Formats: sequence, structure tokens, C-alpha cells
Amino acid sequence: MSRLTLQMAELRGLLASTEVEDAGVSGWSVGMHVQHCALAMAGIARELLGCDAPPPGKPTAVGWLVLKTGKIPRGGAQAPHDTIPDPDVATKVLEGMLTVSETLLDQVPEARESAWFQHFALGVLDRDRALRFVEIHNDHHLAIIDDILSG
Repeated sequence: MSRLTLQMAELRGLLASTEVEDAGVSGWSVGMHVQHCALAMAGIARELLGCDAPPPGKPTAVGWLVLKTGKIPRGGAQAPHDTIPDPDVATKVLEGMLTVSETLLDQVPEARESAWFQHFALGVLDRDRALRFVEIHNDHHLAIIDDILSG
């Protein structure tokens, strides 16, 4: 079973805890972190699936570091506008968003190997690096969620 498949199952398992918050850990609730992950996964997958040009660059130094270490520092970046979660999103909507994300990500291996995604801080990530980033990004938010639930 792939890491991404396990992460999707973990994100789905959190749907019963969407309202849980801990302002000492994060300004977002568990549900907002789940929604952010779903928005990011779907957005990256759509970019990769719609890409038909060679990548215009490579990862930045920060991008290489994140990909190598598998870690995103907490509080280091602001989420792009189109991935900012809605604090009032319904659990049923989150379920649907996760399903859409999973469906899109399942199609990504069929995308050209040279398909790419432009990350605002990490630079240009080809298909395989973009998928690696999705896993790192999900792990980052799952760790924050774990801290919220442990608080």
C-alpha cells in the first residue's frame, strides 16, 4: 500500500474530529487542515494532468531541502489563497473533496513524466517530485493534526 493511500485513509479517519481545535498548536481546526490537504492535492494533480510543456525550471534550494529531508518547517509559509480552508465546511463536503483528490491523484501516474507543478516557494517540481511533495505536505499537516488532537 502506498504512502499516499495510507495518508488518504488517515485523512478520512479524521472526519469525525473536524471541529477539534487547539489555538496553541494551530489557528486551523482539524477539518480545516483536512480541507487544505484536499485542496492542495487536487490542485497539484490538476496542474500535472493539464501540463503538456517541458518544465521551465527546477526546484529552488528550499525545494531541494524539503524534498531531501521530507520535512516542511512549521510556520514557515502562508498557504496560497486557493488552498485556504473554509472554517465552516461540512463533513460531507470534506468527504467529497477527499474523493475528488484521490481520483485525480490516481490519474497522475498516467501524466507525462515531464509534467510539472510550480510551487510558490519550492520552485518547479516535475511529476515525481510533485507527488513526493504531496506526501511531505500531507505528513506535515497530519503531524499538526496529531498535535491538535493530543492537546
